[in-house]
Amino acid sequence: MLSDHSDRHAVERMAIGIGEAHMHTMDIEEALVFLTETFPFPGYFAPGLESHTTVAREIRARLAPGSRVLDLGCGPADKAAVLSCLGYHCTGFDDFNDPWHHEADNRTQIHAFAANVGVTLIERSGDTMPFENGAFDAVIVCDVIEHLHESPRTILSEALRTLRDGGHLLITVPNAANIRKRFHLLVGKTNYPPYDDLYSCNGPWRGHVREYVWDDLARLARHLALEDVEIRGCHHMLGVLPSWARPAYKALTAPLPGARDSLMLVARKPDGWVAPRT
Repeated sequence: MLSDHSDRHAVERMAIGIGEAHMHTMDIEEALVFLTETFPFPGYFAPGLESHTTVAREIRARLAPGSRVLDLGCGPADKAAVLSCLGYHCTGFDDFNDPWHHEADNRTQIHAFAANVGVTLIERSGDTMPFENGAFDAVIVCDVIEHLHESPRTILSEALRTLRDGGHLLITVPNAANIRKRFHLLVGKTNYPPYDDLYSCNGPWRGHVREYVWDDLARLARHLALEDVEIRGCHHMLGVLPSWARPAYKALTAPLPGARDSLMLVARKPDGWVAPRT
């Protein structure tokens, strides 16, 4: 089941446990302060970017520290790092093929950072993962599925295979129908990523392919046969607004959660779950 030597060693380290690499357990605010100072890439922990806090609160509300969490499409392991600081045993899985991953020594920095905060990283392409059935208590998939050029069915079914019965799947996505994008369409601007980014792209496009709305996530959960489904609007990108505009934006979207900048799905894998048929 393991494809190469590096995968085998990473899984062995995960099986042994990463307690020796774990720092003392922090609370969320302590973790964010620590990671703001130590994370190798600027901007990820900027004030107003609330995705780290939102994800951490959701996991902490459902799982005790010491639980096993898989971060699928982990990127630079920023969210896994927060959870690791909170006392969770975290594994990140990514192909690390975004263009910025190959700039300078970025991949080396990602691996070094992950090791320093006790996150096990597995770098591998493809839709299969080198983990046993039910290896994890939670799987998080943060701002990933909007980048897929194919159906999310295969990779999410594989992720659910690695999730124990009763474990939780957490997915975050940018909201295709948020209030800013609605306004931009009205004045002739795009609700997609900037066109200049696509035009100047060299090689395969790794940006957003299909963004999601509330109903898409509800349908996704039904297709995956999940239980206890919760969907909510989130303020993950509030930091892009000037600080004086944030209270007004929050007030405007308070009665319209489907108009907030991001969406979150949290659902439970039922006992006896069977992967959906195509």
